Amino acid sequence: MIGRNLLEQDINRLVHLVEHNPDTIIITNPEGQIEYVNSAFSAAAGYLAERVVGHHIDELKLDDLSSTTRPYSWSEIRQGCVWEGELLSRRQDGSEFPEHVLVLPITDANNTVTSVCFIKRDISGSKKSERDILSLTDNLEEQVKLRTGQLDAANRELVETLAQVQDIHHHLVETEKMASLGGLIAGVAHEINTPVGIAFTAATHLEKTTRVMQGLFERDEMKRSDLARFMETCVESSRLLHSTLNRASELIRSFKQVAVDQSGEGRRVFKFREYIAEVLLSLRPVFKNTNHVIAVSGDRGLRLNSYPGAFSQILTNLITNSLAHAFTEEEVGRIEISFEKDDSSFVLVFADNGRGISRENKENIFVPFFTTNREGGGSGLGLHIIFNLISQRLHGTIDCTSSEGVGTTFTITIPAKDVSLKGA
Repeated sequence: MIGRNLLEQDINRLVHLVEHNPDTIIITNPEGQIEYVNSAFSAAAGYLAERVVGHHIDELKLDDLSSTTRPYSWSEIRQGCVWEGELLSRRQDGSEFPEHVLVLPITDANNTVTSVCFIKRDISGSKKSERDILSLTDNLEEQVKLRTGQLDAANRELVETLAQVQDIHHHLVETEKMASLGGLIAGVAHEINTPVGIAFTAATHLEKTTRVMQGLFERDEMKRSDLARFMETCVESSRLLHSTLNRASELIRSFKQVAVDQSGEGRRVFKFREYIAEVLLSLRPVFKNTNHVIAVSGDRGLRLNSYPGAFSQILTNLITNSLAHAFTEEEVGRIEISFEKDDSSFVLVFADNGRGISRENKENIFVPFFTTNREGGGSGLGLHIIFNLISQRLHGTIDCTSSEGVGTTFTITIPAKDVSLKGA
C-alpha cells in the first residue's frame, strides 16, 4: 500500500506536468486510436476530449507541410521509429494552422511499442515571422536568417534533449527510481525557464524592431541612422540569445548526465565531487526555497570507476529523506556530505543536524515500508532502496548513528576492489 502511495504521488506529479504543459500532447495506442489528450489540445483545436478519445488520430486530418520530410508511417512507428516534422492541423471550426510535431513511440521492457505520444507546438507565429523577414533587403535578410538559424538549431537541441529525458522517464516508470526522476524533471523545467525566458524576450524584441524597420523600408523613410540602430539591436540581441541559450545548454547537460546515470546500469570513471555537484543541481528546486545548507567536502581530484547512477540514487534519497523527516519548515538545517579513501575502502558520510531517530525506530529504518511520517506522505521505501543499492550493486555496507534532537549520520563503506579508486 505504501509503495502504491509513492507511485501514485509520482504519477500525479507527472500527470500534472503533462496536463498543464503548454504544448499539445496526444497519446494513442499502437494502432493510432486516441487514448488521451491534454488541456492544451482542447484550447488549440477546439475539440473536447470526449469528442476525440477513442477515434483514430488520422481523423484529425494532419497533412504534411514539408516536401523534404517523409510522412510518418504507422508501421515504422510500431517498430519504435521516432518521427519529427511539420504538419497542418485543423480546428473543429475548419480553420488550419501549422504545428511542429514530435512522434515518440513508448516501449516496455521488451522494446514492444505500447503507446505513441504526439507532442505538437503551434508555429503560426514563427511562420509569419519568416514571411516578414523575407521582405527586408538582401543584407538584412542574411543577418536575420543567420540569427534565426542559430536560434532554430538551439531550439531543436532543446527539444531533442527534453525528448531524451521523457524517453528515460518511460524506461524508469516500472522501477523504484521513479521517485528521484520526478525531482529531476522538476529541476529541468524550473532551471531552464529563466534562460529560455530571457532568450524569448530577446527574440521578441528583435522581431518587433524588424517590423519597425520593415515599415520604414516600405514607406521609403529608412535613414542611415535607423539602419545603424537596427544593426546594433541585431548584434545585442544575438549576443544575448547566444549567452542565455549557452546557459540553458549547460544546465541540460548536467541534468541529462544525472538522468542517464540513474536510468542505466553502466560503470564509468567520474570525478566524485563534481558528480555530487550535478546531483545537487538536479535537486535544487527541492531545497532552494528552504533555509537549509548543504556542505560538501572531500578530495576534488578523486576519480571513481564505479556506478554513478547508484550514487546519484543514494544521495537523492538521503537528501529528500532528511528534508522530509529531519527538519521542520522553519528550521535552519545543515546537511554535510564528506568522503575519503584509504588503501582498503571508500567511505561516504552523510550527516544532518535534524531531530534524529529514536532508538526503537532506528532498528527498522531499512525495513521496506517502515515510516514515521505516513500522514505526511512518507512511503518507507527510500532507505530500503539505498540499502539494496549499497549491498547489492556496490557490495558495501551502510551504518546509521543518531541521537534525538542532535542529528543523524549515515556511513557508507565500499571495498576498494569494488570501486576501483583512482587519483587525480
